[in-house]
Amino acid sequence: MSNARALVLEGYYDLDDRLPMAPSFLESLGVAGQVSDVIAEIKFASPEGESGKPKSAFDGLLDRLVAARPLGLSVLAEPRVFGGHLDFVRRAAGKGLPVLMKDVVVDEAQIDAAAACGASAVLLIESIFQRDLVPEPSQAFIDAAHDRGLDAILEVHTLEEWDSAVGTDADILGINNRDLATMEVDLGTTRRLLGARRKDRPTIAMSGIGRRDQVESMLRAGADAVLVGSSIMAHEDPGKKLEELLHG
Repeated sequence: MSNARALVLEGYYDLDDRLPMAPSFLESLGVAGQVSDVIAEIKFASPEGESGKPKSAFDGLLDRLVAARPLGLSVLAEPRVFGGHLDFVRRAAGKGLPVLMKDVVVDEAQIDAAAACGASAVLLIESIFQRDLVPEPSQAFIDAAHDRGLDAILEVHTLEEWDSAVGTDADILGINNRDLATMEVDLGTTRRLLGARRKDRPTIAMSGIGRRDQVESMLRAGADAVLVGSSIMAHEDPGKKLEELLHG
């Protein structure tokens, strides 16, 4: 959180030019003829450690993932903890797939940057708003995303967060199987939430997914797609790993 605010204050997200927007996630999810069920995430680092791949490999990695035809791409924009960059989002947005700018969003400047980079969606984390870590409610940030033509993906982890999220105009809900307080992962999180609540919009399962049978388990639970990053980035051939996740 403090790192995100520091980047905002430093002007990292202040961009002058604007790229054409990538295709919409909302128009690709939960519809007849949905072409894929895996969103591939590119991240070079996380709080758990480095991916082992240099940032200089981004373009080749991007091309390899795009060739496997995932549902879309999730690209980390935060440079200090996750090894991301806004320029990575820009490059991904030109590939003809939906693009999520993944970040810890605490300021509308980050939403402006997502739109300027050509992303089609922005991630918002409901627990940030539940804990009053920003002064505005999540709906205010959802409205800001919509004002810029972006899909708003609202991430939840608990039933309380789910119940709050369904009262918003978020386009897509993302169920994070990782507890951000403990960093523990439990794929049962998606099953519990979708088993306890009626789904009223497209839903993505996130975190802890590394095999095709786990993808299929999340789909059977009611998710429309899954987002996978760590297992793709940790593989010696990320494109091959994505193909395994897509096709088994």
